[in-house]
Amino acid sequence: MKKDKLNIKLREFARNLSPRDSEKKLVKDIYDALKNVLGESNCIQIGSYPRYTSITPMHDLDVLYILGDWNPNSHDPRLVLSDLYNRLISDFDNPTNYEIKISYQTHSITISFQENGEEKFGLDVVPAYKFGKNEFSLDKYKVPEIVNLSHKSRTNKYKRIIKLHEEMGWINSDPRGYIEIAKNLNQSNEDFRKSVKLVKKWKSNLCNIDKELKLKSFHLEQVITKYYLEDNSLTIFDTIFKFFTKLPEIIGEPNQIQDRANSDKFIDDYLEKLTGEQKEKIIQARDCFLINLENITYDKNIGILFDVCFYERSGTDEKFLFDQGIPVFLDSEYKFKIYGEAQQGNGFLKKILDKVGFIENKRKIIFGIIGNRPNVDIFKWKVRNDDNCGEPRGEITDNQTLNYPESTAYGGNHYVECYAILNNTCVAKAKQNVCLNK
Repeated sequence: MKKDKLNIKLREFARNLSPRDSEKKLVKDIYDALKNVLGESNCIQIGSYPRYTSITPMHDLDVLYILGDWNPNSHDPRLVLSDLYNRLISDFDNPTNYEIKISYQTHSITISFQENGEEKFGLDVVPAYKFGKNEFSLDKYKVPEIVNLSHKSRTNKYKRIIKLHEEMGWINSDPRGYIEIAKNLNQSNEDFRKSVKLVKKWKSNLCNIDKELKLKSFHLEQVITKYYLEDNSLTIFDTIFKFFTKLPEIIGEPNQIQDRANSDKFIDDYLEKLTGEQKEKIIQARDCFLINLENITYDKNIGILFDVCFYERSGTDEKFLFDQGIPVFLDSEYKFKIYGEAQQGNGFLKKILDKVGFIENKRKIIFGIIGNRPNVDIFKWKVRNDDNCGEPRGEITDNQTLNYPESTAYGGNHYVECYAILNNTCVAKAKQNVCLNK
């Protein structure tokens, strides 16, 4: 598929990931009802929704309740939140058909919108104190550390604080700064937020398959934010391809991305808790995504890319073009074919392999390009043996196969591929099967 057509399909898929009109109305109605109690100037939405990078389905909304300026000697919000809790009980006008349950913790208030006892949407109101300005002359805040936890994780944190008699920590936060950057990037290139949505969809599906493979959406969003701050001309494909090819580096080590408001804090510090086995599993899912991306055609549903699967490489030798940062966009103008020429010897005559590629053991084969070569920068070759043989291989070499000639030694269904590379893009490829009796 040509790059421009793939970009169109990716953008269409990303649009369908945006919150539904019904979800947007639900958020608006709930937030309006909350502002009627808190006062419009006293609250601000935080999280992915005000950055326009959230995806459907939406489960919760976070709101900061601004209590004034930070006082390091007096910042216990319990009295204020207790008063707000009572006001919400009496004055919050539920704009939905759900039942509501309002609960009060020491450092937040939760409004749970429920149906038959099951939460359908959650609203967390978290206290905040003004604490300086960012480079956009917008307020920064001091907030309880639970703001960095998911809606469901906060309950466990409160239980731990109570059980162990811990103090709630306060951290610097700059939600307005993150919102402003996202707004500016999206105004100059709408592929920014669409790229974020695609990555979040893949991340969500990954976690649905294995709850232990937890990558944080905000972390991944900031990785992509960095890409667009460095190069705002990126297309949605450029971004997705770069993200997935770089994913082993992204998750390889923690503490790569500083928090805007805390120079000594990193938004990817949670990676310390991922085991080597979990990281390897994530990379296997990434490999499967990129393999499918290499082989996507116009008639295929683009959604299959985000149906998470896992590919376990045959060994350290097995490589793909994406390992070298080379995408695949086939162009019929550069189409070519290859041959496999079995050499004379060991009582066998010279012959050209047919499509099936049946060949005897202990033969020598030279692989080459049939006829005129397309005008490209370089040809790369890959030899891939049967998974069940003693040497699966899978290396990619320049100009010719690793061994010249190659030798037949293992039974099974093998193949050789050749890739035509132009401007660091694979524009054509050809394949020759090699079949030996096991």
